[in-house]
Amino acid sequence: MKSYLKLLFISSCLLVSSASWGHQYFFAFAEIEYNEMAQKFEGSVVATAHDFEFALMNSHGLQTKLEKIAQNSSDVKIMEAYLNKFLTLRYGCSLDSNAIDAYCSANWSIESFQIMKNGTIELYFSAPAKHVYTLIQVDFRFLMDAFPEQQNKLTFIYREDRTTQSFTKTQATHYFALKP
Repeated sequence: MKSYLKLLFISSCLLVSSASWGHQYFFAFAEIEYNEMAQKFEGSVVATAHDFEFALMNSHGLQTKLEKIAQNSSDVKIMEAYLNKFLTLRYGCSLDSNAIDAYCSANWSIESFQIMKNGTIELYFSAPAKHVYTLIQVDFRFLMDAFPEQQNKLTFIYREDRTTQSFTKTQATHYFALKP
């Protein structure tokens, strides 16, 4: 009976400690700025590297550990595809006039990325955008496919104006107004 209680106690301790090895909260932070001079959106996302790797490996075809991916690797295209699927930006644009005649979507290209010593990954990306008008619609579901409790924050910068919004699974889309 004593050995049974001892085994139960040790098992309980291991179960509690193993639950603390993972984390219960998932966050990603992004910043996107419209660079009028370069006529493009420029941005960054900071997220937990092992969460990003888990999402890419489980459902998006990545077979290489993030720390082993070179900047010019074809695996960066998997990361780009994920970014374009789970961080969408739509805006009023002008295709052939000086007035809004279409809605365009940003097509992100990853410029670079780095894995930090604190376990995060920083993605730096951009998308061309010549004539941007009206509201910007952002859907930021980054990592929500793998972690339903994921919460994200995004800061949008236009000229001197900075606006930050929080994104959750139930509120994954927000609008940012472009002020003249």
